[in-house]
Amino acid sequence: MTDKQKVIVALTSASETCTAALSALASRNQRDKSEPQTSDLAVILKDLDSLLSLIYNSGTKLALALKPSSPTYSASLPVIEDLAKYTSGIVHCIHLLNPDLHGATLIKEVQHEVTAIVEALRAIVQTFLNLAARGPSIARSESAGEEYLIRTGTLHDLITRARGPNGIPKNTISAISRRWKQDRGALEDSLREVSEMIDGAEGSKNDDVDGDNVDDGWDELGLGDTGEKMDKDELTRAKNVQQLSATFKSALFKRTVCQVHSVLRLTTLLHKRILLDLLSSAPTPPPPSFALDALLLQSHALLAASDELVSSLYIPQNPATIRKESLALIDIINGLQLQLRIFFPDTSSLEQQLSGLSIEGDKSASTPSKSIADKKWFDLCFDQVTKTSANLVSPMYKPPPGVGQKPR
Repeated sequence: MTDKQKVIVALTSASETCTAALSALASRNQRDKSEPQTSDLAVILKDLDSLLSLIYNSGTKLALALKPSSPTYSASLPVIEDLAKYTSGIVHCIHLLNPDLHGATLIKEVQHEVTAIVEALRAIVQTFLNLAARGPSIARSESAGEEYLIRTGTLHDLITRARGPNGIPKNTISAISRRWKQDRGALEDSLREVSEMIDGAEGSKNDDVDGDNVDDGWDELGLGDTGEKMDKDELTRAKNVQQLSATFKSALFKRTVCQVHSVLRLTTLLHKRILLDLLSSAPTPPPPSFALDALLLQSHALLAASDELVSSLYIPQNPATIRKESLALIDIINGLQLQLRIFFPDTSSLEQQLSGLSIEGDKSASTPSKSIADKKWFDLCFDQVTKTSANLVSPMYKPPPGVGQKPR
């Protein structure tokens, strides 16, 4: 068997190893329970980082050894074997991660980063396998050279990112914070949507709402009269804004929409402060991983409930639906308040700290701890959300004439 034939066999085996690794990563929750486990997350992540570094270097060596213009097949054989070995190694590291000990969110983040890397590695292996199977003239073509360089660069970029500060999280808190930031951006979008809804409706009260003359409804959105015909989605949104302005002639319903805005503003602020005050400076020892995972689920639920509440404000508005979605949002906020207990001492401990504060003497002795100050702020914020949403969830709310009725 020639060296080229040996390389083709080795590349085929390496490609199959990558495919098996991807399958194992996708089904890691079904790992063998008898596999020896380690609870030291730092050790697991350090080993994983080392393996990624080895794959980075071996990927470079493979690109040099199998350069299409002048491949050195004999030199590439040990490199291909090493890549297969390292790929199996990173899968083993991830199988050592335990959701109960290290957190489900952390594992998902690691899986995401490593899966992209293994896919990129398999693409490189498959590229060289295709080149080896082609004729010399095709393998030396300009397009062939560009392809292997692009794929090698992609692998390098993914590994560099995974090993960097924005890549694989170092602990559960880091993983939760990353997902929390994503939810925070979506919550801010919902709040902005209601703000634009109010501004657009109030600004278009005097606009012509008859026929298809809805261009003026876009002035408040900064689009103005461009002389261009709006597409179907733009036309629908413009009409919704103008129809909403008619509903705003009812002070009662206008107050309802403004109350929704106030509740969303408070919940967005609450969500932001959880990230800045609690997740960015977690107590020592940190809360259990399963509790942090549960907290993140509340964040996802808060985002979904906010989206549903905002959607209920559009034409045709149904007060019963708005109340239903408001109640759902409040339930999520109440659940979030319970989840935050993991960051604060129990009530008796807080009372002891407060009773021990001295009015005179050492200044530091008269200053409440950060934990007490944080808990006081969050309690006040949750209380304000409850008060602000009281009218929204009240069954006494009656719709103004015409509201909630579908047009004929």
